[in-house]
Parts: sequence; C-alpha cells; structure tokens
Amino acid sequence: MGKRVRCAVMALALILALPGAAVAGPTDDYRQGITAANKGDMDTAIAAFTRIIDSGAGGDVKNLASAFNLRGMCQEAKSDLQKALADYSKAIELDAKMAEALGNRAMLYMKLGDEAKAKEDATAAKRIDRKVKVPEFQ
Repeated sequence: MGKRVRCAVMALALILALPGAAVAGPTDDYRQGITAANKGDMDTAIAAFTRIIDSGAGGDVKNLASAFNLRGMCQEAKSDLQKALADYSKAIELDAKMAEALGNRAMLYMKLGDEAKAKEDATAAKRIDRKVKVPEFQ
C-alpha cells in the first residue's frame, strides 16, 4: 500500500482517538476501514468507509469528508480513478479546507493528465497546509 494511504490512515486514527470524535458505529467502521487499508484489502476498506458515508458519519461533516477522502484513496489504490476523483471532490465540497483531499485530487489530476487542475488544487492545498503532499511542477 502506498505511503500516502498509510499516512492518511494514521492521521485519521489519531483524530478518531480524540474524545467525542464519533459515535460507536462510525468509529468501528473507521477502525475496520483503517485496518483493512493497512493490510491492502481495499474492498473491505471501501465497504467500511461507505457505511460511514451512508450513515452520515454521526452528523459530523469533517468525519464525513474524511470518509470520502479515505475511500477515494482506496479507490485510487485499486485504479478506480473516476471513483477516486468523485470521492475527493465530495470531500472538498464538504470541507473546503481539507488540504489532504485537495492534495490527493491534485496528484490524481496529474495522473489523469490535467496539469491545470492539478496546479489549481495544489496551490489551494498549500495555502491551507504547506506540508501537504502535492505534485511537483516544472
């Protein structure tokens, strides 16, 4: 599994460890999704993140956006690039300040050959978090 997926999974695990982060159902699904993604079982991870999305993440928009972003990363790992793009875009729609989703979408746009959109997302991501991984441009 890619380093980006592992880093995102670890970051989400830390967020979910905070008190009151989510209700029991979504928390269990996050754990299952994270565990499955770490093992490279993207189908199980996608199913877990989909359950969170379908449940509305307990009403927490940031957790819902994170579930879309993580599912997108798993979709991308399976080379389902259009599904990944849709998930990253939904994550950004829900949380416009999610630098990681912007960075992920920028990287995906580069894979898809759309450098203009990649630059736009990369610039937006860096404005939010200078440490977020984005494509390098010549």
